[in-house]
Amino acid sequence: MRRDPLPPTRVIEALERFGPQARPYNFDDMFDCWGLVRRVVDWLDHGDELNHELGTGPAAAEAENWAPIDGRDQLLPGDILASHPHAARDFHVVVHCGRVGGTDLVYDSSPRGDVPLFDGAGRMTRCRPLFTRYMRATETTDRMRHDGGGWLRLYDERMRFMHRGWHERLSAANPGRERELVESRRAAGLSDLPFYCTGALERDARGREVYDNRDTRHLDYYTPDGGKPGQLAAPRIVGVPHRILREGEWVVRWDPGPGQAVDAWRVELWEETVDLWKHRLLRADLDTGQRAWAVPPNLLREDARFAVVLWARGRGGFSGNALATVLWRPRPGNGLLLYNADRPQDLWPDGLAVVQPEASGFELTWSIADPAFTQLAARVRVFEGACLADDAEPVFEAFLEGEAASRCRTTVTAGALRPGRTYAWYVEVRDALGRWCYAPSEGLFLLEDHE
Repeated sequence: MRRDPLPPTRVIEALERFGPQARPYNFDDMFDCWGLVRRVVDWLDHGDELNHELGTGPAAAEAENWAPIDGRDQLLPGDILASHPHAARDFHVVVHCGRVGGTDLVYDSSPRGDVPLFDGAGRMTRCRPLFTRYMRATETTDRMRHDGGGWLRLYDERMRFMHRGWHERLSAANPGRERELVESRRAAGLSDLPFYCTGALERDARGREVYDNRDTRHLDYYTPDGGKPGQLAAPRIVGVPHRILREGEWVVRWDPGPGQAVDAWRVELWEETVDLWKHRLLRADLDTGQRAWAVPPNLLREDARFAVVLWARGRGGFSGNALATVLWRPRPGNGLLLYNADRPQDLWPDGLAVVQPEASGFELTWSIADPAFTQLAARVRVFEGACLADDAEPVFEAFLEGEAASRCRTTVTAGALRPGRTYAWYVEVRDALGRWCYAPSEGLFLLEDHE
């Protein structure tokens, strides 16, 4: 880790830049607590990896990188706080952000609640849980979620250690030990408080406050420059042999799509499944005309899973990502041989599109790579005013097999849906090896009301 002074405003800016992409929470080392803090450090320190800052034994790690927290007054905005100075089953990490009206706040990516709401005088009026409009799952978790996420929260009493070197850098840039969060945010060119701390959000049919995450729900990794993806469409990966490579080389090929003004490509290689803490092995920027990239075999280990993540870069910033995962030369009995990473894409209708009711019903459609292999069966469910996590009964359900499944479409029965209502629908697939996809895919639409 670098040792130069680090203004707290830079940490606050980075949290605001990357935090919204972490909603809702997923325990996958990308959109969980450690994933967010790693991404902030990576961006601030130009690629530095935070994994090695956690030791495997408490004594060695504490002495080298972490110091006990003696009291909140010693903390500065931007401090990295952890429950343990080493990897542990119940490990948690947050970033201290400062105070508002005497209330200590942290930025915390977590499934927990405790998101504060302040009045115009900076007094906290209440805390509440926040939800997202869309559910999401990333490839290294098998659970779709719409709860938790990265938010400004009340100070977490589980935090007992602070990162020693990071704190020294913050102290060097903040000799006056200013702790007021509003002042730090103003200095970073941000609003006094995030929008969800100054007013209630839109409520869903169950009365819950919800955040509309339609722009980030498909992301598997953080966009390199933070915030929303740019105007470029994500490149489409082609030629991955069903996510398993038993022999030969691994070459990733992609299609940029028609009319894409791409200036360059960003590619990263990650080792994903060795342990809880994922490892980035390589980052490279490629010329705009490149359409294939050979993964260096010296970076790969047999019987482990890896991911190539690809972004397009243009005038509007980075696109969303394209992801190619491979189980590299697995040994017999590897549990990931039973894992299906192929999920439906391009669901329609979606994005709260308004659709007209038809007397004959209407079609739900989707796409998937190589459906003759990846989609021998498909299950479709439609929910009114609810999502899959709400344990509601579907208003429409279909199970498709064989040729019917490979068409990537089904017709909703006429009269099953009611005009003026919002619907979430889900499709999950089973491949030729009998493996169900790791999580369903979700679409959302509104049935038009003619009255």
